[in-house]
Amino acid sequence: MLTKRIPHDILGSIAILKFPRGMGVGEKKKIAGRFLKEHKAVETVLEKTGKISGRLRKAKTKFLAGVNARETEYVENKCRFRFDVDKTYFSSRLAEQRKQVAEEIVKKAKDGQKVLVMFAGVAPFSIVIARTLKQKGKKVEIVSNEINRNANKYAKENVQKNGVSLYVDIVGGDAQKLPEKLKKRFDFIVMPRPNLKNTFLKTAFKLSKKGTIIYYHGFGRGADVLAEIKKDCGKKIGKVRIKKAGEIAPYQYRWLAKFKVVR
Repeated sequence: MLTKRIPHDILGSIAILKFPRGMGVGEKKKIAGRFLKEHKAVETVLEKTGKISGRLRKAKTKFLAGVNARETEYVENKCRFRFDVDKTYFSSRLAEQRKQVAEEIVKKAKDGQKVLVMFAGVAPFSIVIARTLKQKGKKVEIVSNEINRNANKYAKENVQKNGVSLYVDIVGGDAQKLPEKLKKRFDFIVMPRPNLKNTFLKTAFKLSKKGTIIYYHGFGRGADVLAEIKKDCGKKIGKVRIKKAGEIAPYQYRWLAKFKVVR
């Protein structure tokens, strides 16, 4: 079936399709109509018309079929997230990674410790971690930072929606200004960063202390990610554990690196 061969993401009631180059508008709309019939929970079909770009990580989409909407609610790891697919960034493909990182942090975290999530978007990492902490009865502070104002608006709503307001503090603004703004250091730092030249690792170090565990997203080849970590961290960290965390384009990967500050 042709619709199954079209790359797509389903985010709640919205499906985003990526068509091959050269396909006509008429054919795209026919496929979108069939997609609606085959996926009863989908109400809106959009076409992905451009890459996610910039520090705000905004997508470009075009309406094809169903209800002309951009706002949706998505359920993952028993958490609910509301967001606008054009104004904010959300990747359903990181669901399992969010679960694994949350479980690792919760297993190691002690009452009174602090977690920082940089580039937090609408707060999926922050909320999944907070919900897992709440289930285990651990009292840990989570700071969720994002530069996109629209994402922060949804993040605040999502924190309340998931009942973790006592765990998560939403802090907006540029991540590079966090050391001066927060004036505190963290036991865990999660960095699901965009594909930018700046690694932000130097900023993370200003917010860390001896023993801090950092989860870092890098892009390209694994060797390149290791090189950029060693360049910006030097001998201040222990062994780096790295694994693939999804394909972002043909033969181009996102990597999750985990390491501890030992300075």
